[in-house]
Order: sequence, then structure tokens, then C-alpha cells
Amino acid sequence: MFPQINGFDVKVNIIEDQDGPHVHVFKAGVEYRISLETCKVLTYTGGTKAQARAAERLIAERIDECWTEWNKWH
Repeated sequence: MFPQINGFDVKVNIIEDQDGPHVHVFKAGVEYRISLETCKVLTYTGGTKAQARAAERLIAERIDECWTEWNKWH
């Protein structure tokens, strides 16, 4: 888990599933699953498309950190 970034909590999912490597991003009870390969939202529960796009931008800005965390476990 990364420290909170811009109000989002970010957790790198270390299990590669059918969606490939991705992160879980949480904000105000909403969970976004974002691909590390495309920086696009795979799924989200609640929230709006605008909030999902903000989560995508956050991951795109921090993609190197996310891959570093991913690579620690693979």
C-alpha cells in the first residue's frame, strides 16, 4: 500500500489474474481496479466516470512506482 495520494489510497495487487497486473485504488468507499499495462480502469464500484478518470491519471503519474512495487513480488 502506498501512502495516501491526493485523497486516494493505492494498493498494488500482487496477484496477476485474468485482468493482468493491476492496482486497486480506493477513495470515499469507491474501489477502482486500474491496469498497470494501460493505466485504464478495468472496473469500479460506485463513483462517477470523472472520478474514475482522476484515478487513472493518478496511476499514470505514479506508474513507475507501481511497477517497482509489482516487481518486488514477481
